[in-house]
Amino acid sequence: MNKKNVYSVKSISIDAVISCILAVISFACQIAAVVLSYMYSGKGPKIVGLLGIAGLLMAFTGLMFSKSAWKSPDGGIIMKRVSGLINVVLMLIAVVLYILGWV
Repeated sequence: MNKKNVYSVKSISIDAVISCILAVISFACQIAAVVLSYMYSGKGPKIVGLLGIAGLLMAFTGLMFSKSAWKSPDGGIIMKRVSGLINVVLMLIAVVLYILGWV
């Protein structure tokens, strides 16, 4: 009666954790860029655009760490899925914000 659950892990991939941390930083950069862009009515300093680009680069780097996490034998399949999904969504949001011209 002792079943092993696939989702119970004793170790989590370090790359997946780094990917999630980069996703949080990317999200913060993108939110700050949008808020500052609205505060300056679209005529803000260069730091606003730099924050948006930094958010995009952080999401891309997080996606690369997520890809590396999938290759590692460490556990944490949910963490690997979440980190990849979050970074893909953040990259898409950053691209849409640039296409619309909000950042």
